[in-house]
Amino acid sequence: MPSTGQEPEDEGPVQPNWLLSLLVALVCLAVVVSGWSVARLTLGGTEPAAEEDDPPQAPQTSAAEADPRDAEAFLGLAARELREAPSFHISYTQSMDGEETGHGWARHEPDADTAFEHFFRTASGVRVHRYDLPGTGLMMTAEKGLSGMTVLDPPSEADLRLCSVEFALATLDELADSAEDLKLVGTEELTLPAGTEGVAAGTHTTYRYTGTFPAPVGGYEPETGRNTLTRLAGAEFDLWVDEDGHPRRLGFTSPEGVGATYDYHALAD
Repeated sequence: MPSTGQEPEDEGPVQPNWLLSLLVALVCLAVVVSGWSVARLTLGGTEPAAEEDDPPQAPQTSAAEADPRDAEAFLGLAARELREAPSFHISYTQSMDGEETGHGWARHEPDADTAFEHFFRTASGVRVHRYDLPGTGLMMTAEKGLSGMTVLDPPSEADLRLCSVEFALATLDELADSAEDLKLVGTEELTLPAGTEGVAAGTHTTYRYTGTFPAPVGGYEPETGRNTLTRLAGAEFDLWVDEDGHPRRLGFTSPEGVGATYDYHALAD
């Protein structure tokens, strides 16, 4: 602002009364602390409870420690072994009243360009390719119903199951969690035929289990270009698990005659 021509008189430096200032500060602090204590008593507040440490997790049972006669525990082990496997290759067939209605394979390999790849051929011969591509998401293409490679955004429940590793993993998880009338039948030698993509045949000593569970079955509708997912209530299953806890074959059939068989090849530890 412009000067008025009048300057304040110089009164000289003012010496602060430091003792008085200190006393005033201490009184103010005491009032604040007292007020906080009263507020806590009035509102019923309490000091936040210290967070408790999570209880220690029980060590997981290894295949060497597991008892195959404990069917529920051994099936849980098989589901865990598959989920923790760094790679796997699965081939499967679908059927109706014993007649094949479709077949396919799925694989998960850490060094592959895709996180998951799933091929399926319908009963009418339509070939469907499904992928989980890092950085892109779930994709698929089919000879009928889709015009080229299609990104599934947003994915349906069927897309999430059939185009990701959950196609292989979730079925065994659900079986281990929901199986009824579960029992160990005995020990059997199981020979798996050669799979696709150069997977060799192999023979395994296995434990065979039977029971029932709500089995999921995936499919594809060429008319709409959509994946489908159906749950078969009360499906009777046979599951073969080798001595290392690896699942080797799962077969099931619903009361209506719909069935599927999955062969688990080349599981890496």
